[in-house]
Amino acid sequence: MKTELTNLRDNYRYTVVAFILLAIVSIIILKNVNYHTKDIITGNKLLVTRKIFNDIIPTEYTNDIFNDTIKVIDPVYLGSNQTVTIYRIRNNKNPVGVLIHPVIAKGYKSQIELGVSISTQGIITGVRVLNENETEGLGDQIHQKKTNWIMMFTGKSYENLPRDQWQVKSDNGYFDQVSGATITSRSVINTVRNTLDFHNISGDILYKQ
Repeated sequence: MKTELTNLRDNYRYTVVAFILLAIVSIIILKNVNYHTKDIITGNKLLVTRKIFNDIIPTEYTNDIFNDTIKVIDPVYLGSNQTVTIYRIRNNKNPVGVLIHPVIAKGYKSQIELGVSISTQGIITGVRVLNENETEGLGDQIHQKKTNWIMMFTGKSYENLPRDQWQVKSDNGYFDQVSGATITSRSVINTVRNTLDFHNISGDILYKQ
């Protein structure tokens, strides 16, 4: 009887030890995979970001915008307490605009990460969604891969569209809203308008070396 109990205890110990060793090996493998794929994932994300940025910069530029930046925090105008990067766009050292990222709109289900490009004249040259997790078939229709809704900001400024018109049509504004996603539409429009306010208020300070 004692021998059987001893064998059971030994088997239990062996099982526990084997389980612990398996867990340790699994953790080491996962860490190793993460270490070796981290740079690849970061690189792929950077390539996607660069492509999106180039889509909304309508003019030629001669500087390396990814190394000509300043960092700001402005929760009032840019939507969050996180650091936002201002990418300065120059042609032969002359400022032509900025690209601001990430600008955060608070959607119906999630935070919506935007990139907003604005010329020195205060004209929106493009807006793109870089990340969102809105309701499929409704709020996610703001994404440029789903519809052209986000393109309606291109070319807009306070010169051709008064500030009080930067609202959805149901709020007596200019902009269409995504069907079934008024909250998401309203948030993105308000956030793009606030970003334009930030640019216009900041003025030349955004371009200083």
